[in-house]
Amino acid sequence: MVTMTLSLDAAPLDAALGDAIRRATDMTPLMRRIGNVLETSVSERFEQSKGPDGGPWPVSIRAREEGGQTLIDSARLRDSIVTEVEPRAVEIGSSLDYAATHQFGATIKPRDAKALAFRLPGGQFVTVGQVEIPARPFLGFDARDEADIGDTVEAYFREAFQ
Repeated sequence: MVTMTLSLDAAPLDAALGDAIRRATDMTPLMRRIGNVLETSVSERFEQSKGPDGGPWPVSIRAREEGGQTLIDSARLRDSIVTEVEPRAVEIGSSLDYAATHQFGATIKPRDAKALAFRLPGGQFVTVGQVEIPARPFLGFDARDEADIGDTVEAYFREAFQ
C-alpha cells in the first residue's frame, strides 16, 4: 500500500486573516492613505486650474490683469487643505471662510452700504451693487480619483496576506 500524508501549517494563514480582520476593524491607516490620494488630487487641480470635472476654472480678474494663477495669489486656500481621518471615514477640505465661496460660487452684496467699493488690479477704483464669484470647484472626485482609491484599498488589504 502506498500512502501520502499532507499536513497544513495554518499559523501563517491565521496570522494573515487576523491582520486582515484588524485592518477591516480600524481602517484609520487606510483612510489616511485615501486622504493622501485626495490631497494630491486637489493639489494637482490648483496647479492645473481645473475642477474635478476636468473643466478649467473661470480665470479671475486678478490672474487676467496681473498674471499668475486663479485661486493662487497668496496660496492660502491651496495650503489650507487638510484631511481628517477616522476609523471608517476621511474628510478633506478647508476651514477658510472663503473656501465655500470659491468651491460653489457666490453673489457678494453689501451689508451696510448701498454698494461695494474696491480697487481692481491695475488701480482702477469701482463701486458696484454686487459681485458674482463663479464656482471654481477644487474638491470632488473624478474617475482617476476613484481608480486611485480602489488601488489604494486593494493594496492595503493585499499587504495583510504578504
